Amino acid sequence: MLLETLPSILVSSLEGHSVDLKEHIGTTLVLIYFNSTCPICQSEAELIRREFSEEKNSNFIWISSESVADVKDFRERYDFVNLSNHTFLSDTLFRLAGEFKLTTVPATLVYDSKGVLVDFFKGAVSMTDLKAAVIKTHESSR
Repeated sequence: MLLETLPSILVSSLEGHSVDLKEHIGTTLVLIYFNSTCPICQSEAELIRREFSEEKNSNFIWISSESVADVKDFRERYDFVNLSNHTFLSDTLFRLAGEFKLTTVPATLVYDSKGVLVDFFKGAVSMTDLKAAVIKTHESSR
């Protein structure tokens, strides 16, 4: 069963600090569980970078079970370094995957500003569907 609200899960920032996912509640949150070697994740990174780099009302949180170094490399390879609305985190202890029972990547979860789950995509997500979920989330947060 999928969690209806964003749980408190500690993961690592790229600077090595512990970060609680709940710290990101307050705006629309798009949580993307990925792996840097996953072809679908790579394709989605390119599409999301192109479609959502100017999105100011949403935060994109990218989480991988890979090392901080691998996550940094992915962030740089897909040119997210200077985008303030995209945060990359490492979860080598598989806390997120365990909490959500995720066994495949990518997985994309869209939360409203109160941390309530609005939409969930397992596997590839079209940008049309992701945009619709983000718009629906903005509307439900009003």
